[in-house]
Amino acid sequence: MKKLLALISLSVALFTASVSAADYKKVTWETLNEHVVKKEIENPFEGMEIEDIRKMQQIAIVNDIITSGQEVDEETQKLVDQANADLKAKGYDVEKLFKIREDIIAQREQEFASTNPALDDANIQMRGFLLPLEFEGKKVKEFLLVPYVGACIHEPPPAANQIVYAKLVTPIEPPSLSMFTPIEVKGKMASEQASPELNLVDGAKEIPTSYTLTVDNIEFITMDQ
Repeated sequence: MKKLLALISLSVALFTASVSAADYKKVTWETLNEHVVKKEIENPFEGMEIEDIRKMQQIAIVNDIITSGQEVDEETQKLVDQANADLKAKGYDVEKLFKIREDIIAQREQEFASTNPALDDANIQMRGFLLPLEFEGKKVKEFLLVPYVGACIHEPPPAANQIVYAKLVTPIEPPSLSMFTPIEVKGKMASEQASPELNLVDGAKEIPTSYTLTVDNIEFITMDQ
């Protein structure tokens, strides 16, 4: 994405927007998660033996069952009590480990799923690659805006807060039906968790996204080599 993108003549206005060009905030992919506070959390589970990890998993599952208001049978409770005893005998502070686990989960959720509050309901302008989701004939109705070629198909999906689920009020016909067409879009961003379905040759898969964009304007662009 650091390569210079040159605009080509094909530019499609979807409808006459009331927002002037000066009112769109130019953002980059870095802007989408610049709110994340990076914290180094020591992961004690990396050095644990696999058998001890499994005992932690057993305890976590039963704790979740109890928290949900369900009961566990006597045999299951005995297994969990024994797992707790075994871990404590090895010097593990089980309660502290679960607190660290919660901290790690919260940090990962912030890094990979949370959204920048400054972008919620903001009129933004950004560049990326169009990955079609839904067509009306040859016209694209919905698409994913992704940061690089291959995202979600040839490679694992980026983090949810690095994918934008874009919706067009007026479907448009791209210059080609190939995937990963470079574009620049303008529209209103919203913080909204979604899992649109991407259809592939070998089936369909849901792609978690944290941002939704209602597209006002789209320009098809090309890479300047």
